[in-house]
Amino acid sequence: MIKTRNILIIDDHFYLYEGVRSRVNEIFPLAKCQYSDNIIESLSIITNESIDLVICDLEFNNNTKFDGFYFKEYSAITNPNLKVIAFTNYKSYRVMNKVRKYGFNSFLLKTATFQEFMDTLQGVSKTEEEYISESMKEIMKTRNEFKSSIYSDSLYGLNDLSKQELDLVIRSSETTDRNKLAKIMFKSPHTIDSYFQHIYKKIHVKSKLEVQFFAIEFMEELLKESKKKNQ
Repeated sequence: MIKTRNILIIDDHFYLYEGVRSRVNEIFPLAKCQYSDNIIESLSIITNESIDLVICDLEFNNNTKFDGFYFKEYSAITNPNLKVIAFTNYKSYRVMNKVRKYGFNSFLLKTATFQEFMDTLQGVSKTEEEYISESMKEIMKTRNEFKSSIYSDSLYGLNDLSKQELDLVIRSSETTDRNKLAKIMFKSPHTIDSYFQHIYKKIHVKSKLEVQFFAIEFMEELLKESKKKNQ
């Protein structure tokens, strides 16, 4: 007997829902799909109805509080057995890592092929463990190659950074605006420029943008080094 699945699709763009629903019904012909464009309504739906699977966007009109992570955190308390797939445009190791820490059942890029979409939905439906999608494998592979090749010298150069330079690298994950950084760090803009010049040489990068990308991708390593320097 073919199981009827109740699937909730959460995204603030209705046209995406139509495309996702069409894909879902190709994979699970008897699936009943519901749509919600906001997190509060979605939490009400899973509280009042029996939902088997949620396909959830992570960001909603720049709402930093009621986002996909809030949904997963709250639903883990109220519906601990609910399966949730993070569905996003963010092809980022940092975002994917956060998704995994929050306990999503899988991570799927919105650009995924139909085959990957199908494999992920079927994989999540069949296991209670995390399902490693092709999107996840690709991001992890890219990050590892990136870490071992392009920025291998950069990682070795962390030891050469002063406390202030390391602090600047960490803060660059949020902004590279010299005036904002100067205000945050209680330094002059000229001093911030000087720090950046030293950072370029020590971790072998060429621009503020590369410093920011490095900071975002390797925040764990940076925080460990900062902890060592402050002991």
